[in-house]
Amino acid sequence: MIKINPYLILIMRLLIGIIFIYASYEKIINPAKFARDIANYHVVPYGLENTVAIVLPWLELFIGIGIIIGVMVNANVLIAGGLLALFILMISQAILRGFNIDCGCGLKENELVGWSKIIENTFFLGICFIIYWSKSRIMEIYPKSSL
Repeated sequence: MIKINPYLILIMRLLIGIIFIYASYEKIINPAKFARDIANYHVVPYGLENTVAIVLPWLELFIGIGIIIGVMVNANVLIAGGLLALFILMISQAILRGFNIDCGCGLKENELVGWSKIIENTFFLGICFIIYWSKSRIMEIYPKSSL
């Protein structure tokens, strides 16, 4: 377990939570565009991208809200970290395959896949790791158990 100032952990939680909520907004409003962005990666079976485009933004929204308000922070940060690792993998394979596509992340309009997105997502993944392994936290409604 990492011993970090609990207020710094709270700031990290707010950062990750706001990023996930903000990223989900445009995807929830326009799932058809997000489904096209998913299809551009050519990794999801045809037809399944619509389901992913509907479910994933709501998952991001609920994860962001849970991290901010302090409900099951470990579980939410673990899922967020898993999603970030998946995003890193998807962007990496798109770069290696030479795709010049919109990342579909929802953070910046028409941002193309590239090494900057991998670095950005790796940074956020590191923050999730720090939050998950931190000892002292504040403002949790349903904190982790003492096991």
